Amino acid sequence: MIELIRIGVIMILTCQASYFILLILLYGTMMHWYEWGTYPKPSNTFEKTVNFLTALVFGVAYWAGLKVKKKKWFLRPVYLTGYLFVYIILAVIAFKLINSVLIYFERNVSFF
Repeated sequence: MIELIRIGVIMILTCQASYFILLILLYGTMMHWYEWGTYPKPSNTFEKTVNFLTALVFGVAYWAGLKVKKKKWFLRPVYLTGYLFVYIILAVIAFKLINSVLIYFERNVSFF
């Protein structure tokens, strides 16, 4: 069970990083793809769930894409690369913290 949680966290963090790379390479297409895949004003539980899951998997990279939207086209990849490096550092720290909590539960709590 703990290993599945660990794999899930790794998958989410990796999807965010890969979306960053795609934003660097194909900015306009990937921004439009994210906007097409979400509902602007969700009105029911299904739409809210779709928006939540999309934001969970790709949201940080999309947020960074919105931050650099008004920059010149040749500076966007530079800014996004900077955001990517910061994200990688924070993702490694977050994973280490989550992993240490999971290791604690694995060793000290009997129901896992």
